[in-house]
Amino acid sequence: MQFSKDIEKNKSEIIRISIDEYKGEKLVNIRVFYKNKEGEWAPTKKGIAIRLELFSKLKSVLDEVEEIINDLKK
Repeated sequence: MQFSKDIEKNKSEIIRISIDEYKGEKLVNIRVFYKNKEGEWAPTKKGIAIRLELFSKLKSVLDEVEEIINDLKK
């Protein structure tokens, strides 16, 4: 299964969320990419890669963060 979605961070950077495989283990990879000299997106060191088993925990924390953000907007 291939999955990859990009979110524009600014004019020269994107945040790419993908499901990748590294050393036989599937990972959720959230990484900042920049445009290189050739005009192609290249990864930076900024980001994280987590095992699929941890994704639900990460999502629940992000849901909590979203609730706090929504409360701050009121």
